[in-house]
Amino acid sequence: MIPSLRLGAAPSPPQPARLIAVISRFCTTAGFTVSASGVPMAPPEPEPGASIHDPPVVRRPGDLADLRTVLRNWWSFPAVGFNAVLEMPVYKFEVTCPVNGEPTSSDDPPEEIGSIIVPNSIFAEPIRKDILYFTYWWHRGCMAGYQQDMQLFKWEWPGSNKKARSHKNIGKSRMGRRKAPGKYDGVFSIPQRPREWRQGELKRRVWKSLKMMLSAKFAQGEITVVDSFNVGTHKTRHVAAHLRRLLGRHCNSALLVHVGTSDVNDNFRWGTAHIAQVRREDVEGVSTYNLLKYRQIVITEQALHKLIAEINNYPKKRGWLPKHATPDGRPAPVPDKVPGWVSEWAAKKQRLKDSELRQRDYFMEFKKWKWSQKLYGALKVPRFDPLAGFRVKDFSILEHPYSEMRGQRAKWQKFEQQEVYYDDEPIETDFNDPADVEETRCMLEHSEAAVIDLSVRNSEIFLQHKKDVQSLGEAMWSAKNTPNSYFVDLNDSPNYDFGGDDGDSENEQEPQVSDDEGVHGQL
Repeated sequence: MIPSLRLGAAPSPPQPARLIAVISRFCTTAGFTVSASGVPMAPPEPEPGASIHDPPVVRRPGDLADLRTVLRNWWSFPAVGFNAVLEMPVYKFEVTCPVNGEPTSSDDPPEEIGSIIVPNSIFAEPIRKDILYFTYWWHRGCMAGYQQDMQLFKWEWPGSNKKARSHKNIGKSRMGRRKAPGKYDGVFSIPQRPREWRQGELKRRVWKSLKMMLSAKFAQGEITVVDSFNVGTHKTRHVAAHLRRLLGRHCNSALLVHVGTSDVNDNFRWGTAHIAQVRREDVEGVSTYNLLKYRQIVITEQALHKLIAEINNYPKKRGWLPKHATPDGRPAPVPDKVPGWVSEWAAKKQRLKDSELRQRDYFMEFKKWKWSQKLYGALKVPRFDPLAGFRVKDFSILEHPYSEMRGQRAKWQKFEQQEVYYDDEPIETDFNDPADVEETRCMLEHSEAAVIDLSVRNSEIFLQHKKDVQSLGEAMWSAKNTPNSYFVDLNDSPNYDFGGDDGDSENEQEPQVSDDEGVHGQL
């Protein structure tokens, strides 16, 4: 900092060495460098930092990328960098002396028996402290659970509400209610009430925060993979010696993660039951809160594989994956471009541009299309969809031999119903023979079977076979065209007219049809 000048006194000339030091400090802060003669120089070229185009580098827990780049872009840049191959060594948990069976010294380096390549999508995520903050307090609210404390308000407290004593001529201060807040027998001004502290939280944020915490543990070198927790003794000092050899003497807390049965035994459970700040947990119990609470993470090889599988399969369990309308559920392949489509489209545009009635042609073309309201697909779609009313029907269900037993019947089977119209002796009339036609006309004149039950007409009219419909139509047409003949018109009014021409039908009395009558004879 340049020293300030005192008012009222002549400024003393600064010393050259002191001035150069002050200027160099100021210019260095501003981004410049100063030579020995005091002339500012351009800053040196910075060393190339990490980027998304870095070559693949094998990194183990604790190996970081360029720290300056990570700190500047903490919200989007992984701590281990991009394109890194993450390798985690596997250590042997129980190492004993072959002579006396005692654990080896904690000063000896841990014995490495292999390594595992872990996915970057879980252990190389950018560490978002804002997401971890929300998830941490969500876990705190879940652990708080339901508060059962019940305190009363002032108006709920039992007792009288009258003035305690008069404040006149007694030499004491004024006193109103005995149960006011602050009194010995008083109530709470803000009483506690039963409350559920669990709040809603986005499952995607909880899922992302778990991956961020695993990435943070990998970047800090605070995660250790061991073969298993199967130990040969239940002594606590033996388990403590193994943990001290793996984690060192300055570890204040540890979270031991296992699968459940195959990679842990009762000796390990008994040995770790009374070690302070050491907690055993299965894979399902791993959470952001536990990873934040405990400094070191010791996980077995089987538990690591299961944890990776659970994290990768969680979006599928929640139904977050995209749904594709293909037989195998995979995305449909991108179709090939139609040959000649671009040239045809360009020729069409040029033809519209060169047209004499360009405004009319553009308007007619405009009426064929509209802007799509969907966020995916084509921007412009046909205004009238030719397949808007298209429906797909599965006809194989109705053709099943047991479909009638289930009550399923196709529409074309309505002519095969036998509950309404049936004939034991169907009419076999040759309409080309005048004698048969005359016989049929006489039969219709003297038969009451020509009266049709109107209650059946209101629902549906069924015949036995499709040929009966054709035969009935031909008979009605022939009877209608023949003078003085009866015919049945199904589209007529409820009171049917029987007669030849219209003049005779108006004078004659129309027969009434009852609901109890049906077709009792032959048509």
